[in-house]
Amino acid sequence: MTVVADSGPCIHLAIAGQFPLLQQYFHQLFIIPQVYDEVVTQGKGRPGDSELRQAIKDGWVVVEPVTDPVVVQRLLASNISETDAAVVAYALEKQARLVLSDDAEVRRVAEREGLLVTGSVGILIRARLEGVVRELKPLLDQLVTAGFHLDPQGGVYQDALKRAGEIR
Repeated sequence: MTVVADSGPCIHLAIAGQFPLLQQYFHQLFIIPQVYDEVVTQGKGRPGDSELRQAIKDGWVVVEPVTDPVVVQRLLASNISETDAAVVAYALEKQARLVLSDDAEVRRVAEREGLLVTGSVGILIRARLEGVVRELKPLLDQLVTAGFHLDPQGGVYQDALKRAGEIR
C-alpha cells in the first residue's frame, strides 16, 4: 500500500513521542521535497527533524518530487498552498492508497480526489485500540500544549476519546 505523508503527522507524532508508529503501521512512506524542507530544513532542531532524517537514512521514508505540474496547477484552484497541492498531486501520481495529513484543507481536497486520508489523531486512536499506547488523552493533551489545533472541548478531541474507549 502506497502512503504519502504531509509534514503534520511527521511533526505531531514526533511531539507525542510516537513517530515510530508511522513505520509500524505503514512500513514505507513517501514524501515530497517540500515536506522534507518543512520538517527538516525549516524545522531544524524541532520535533520531527531528527526522526525524519533517520527514517530516510534507514530507507523507510522515500523523498521524491511530483512530476506532473499540470495536476499541481489544477489543485491550486482549490485555494490550498503550492506545497499542499503538490502533496495531493504526488499522491494521485503514485496512486496512493492513503494520505497522511492533519491539515483540513489538504484532507478535503484529497478526499474530493478520491483518496483516503487519516492524520495524527487517527493514527493515535488506532495505536490505543491496538494496545500499542496505554492512553490516548495524555498524547492528545501533549499535542494541544504544543500548539496542535485541537480543542479539548471540541468534537474531534471528544470523539477521539470516545472511539478509544476513554470516555462514554
